[in-house]
Amino acid sequence: MKLRAVFNVMKQYHRQGVLLGQTKASSPQEYFGFDPGQVMAIHFHKRGVGEGVWFRLQCGRVIDEVARACRRDPEFYDHGASA
Repeated sequence: MKLRAVFNVMKQYHRQGVLLGQTKASSPQEYFGFDPGQVMAIHFHKRGVGEGVWFRLQCGRVIDEVARACRRDPEFYDHGASA
């Protein structure tokens, strides 16, 4: 997955958060707390949860589409799209 595609996914969920009144962050980077270049993979399925979006960062942290930290264990997620 290219850096631009990662940014577009982040932008989409940031915009959704703004429209739903969940955040006043002025950018996807401010909303999520990381830059697109820090994303190692994007997962689209989590065991026990189902479909969604989870960003796996190079440091090992996993952040969901509403900017919450999630379990890091790789066995909970699909293989994802590498960034």
